[in-house]
Amino acid sequence: MKDKRQQILETALKLFVENGFHATPTSMIAKEAGVATGTLFHHFKTKEELINTLYLETKEILIQALTKQVNEQDTLKSKFRQVFYNAINWAISHPDHQFFYSQYSYSPFISTLTRELGLQRFHVIQELLREGQENDILKAIPIGLMIDTAQGTLDGITNYLMEHPEKIDDREFTEQAFSMFWDVLKG
Repeated sequence: MKDKRQQILETALKLFVENGFHATPTSMIAKEAGVATGTLFHHFKTKEELINTLYLETKEILIQALTKQVNEQDTLKSKFRQVFYNAINWAISHPDHQFFYSQYSYSPFISTLTRELGLQRFHVIQELLREGQENDILKAIPIGLMIDTAQGTLDGITNYLMEHPEKIDDREFTEQAFSMFWDVLKG
């Protein structure tokens, strides 16, 4: 059985994705989660705290997925290929989290502190990018810009795959998509 905090987070995820932030009152979240409104506010003092917590937890789940088997790869390109396939697989397997992440990554509801904490979770990816820049493999542009640009490319590819699920297992297509992703990064 899930604890109440986790039930609230899962319900909030579903409702924020379906209805948006403003159209999802805390009373609706509590009712759908099967908890009293007071219980929701016991775990999250405000709706903003709830969405910021959900954002950080989504980032944590994402980074764990992105970095699977990356260290088993030999070259920087193969490491980024692994990150790419991990990202696509995560998004396809977790459509609500993917939609929430893409919808709220640039939202004013996410605080500056939360964004900074979320970015810290991506230190493994940042180190790979720095390594590539130091070895003149990747573009010499600010890491933050590189992450945002790569994320935009991944979001576009993921959205396309969700609209064209027959392409998910098309190895030629996914290799072309990876090539496009790699072109964003390489120097």
